[in-house]
Amino acid sequence: MKNTFWKLKSKRGETLVEILVAILIIALFAGMFAAMYTASMNINLSAQKQDEAFYEAVSTLEKMEESDNTTKSKGNLQYEGSNGTSNVEVEYLTQDGLSVYHNGDTP
Repeated sequence: MKNTFWKLKSKRGETLVEILVAILIIALFAGMFAAMYTASMNINLSAQKQDEAFYEAVSTLEKMEESDNTTKSKGNLQYEGSNGTSNVEVEYLTQDGLSVYHNGDTP
């Protein structure tokens, strides 16, 4: 505490070592911030691409459901999960070589 008051009353400046340490600390924080910003931008870009693909798929499914030349059929989809085998009732759509199925609850 006594040393702090002495420094405040002193007319001497900071030493070169103290200035270099301060610059190093600032540079480290700036580097960490830049890394966090870059990672955040990459995550955001990836999420945006996934959203675009999802909405394009939903749009395609909606167009297929409304089209007259789409073959529609219903059935059960059986799959193995961690809780055993499950059956889900699905609607199967086929048009121009593209096949899609969904459970009717979600597009």
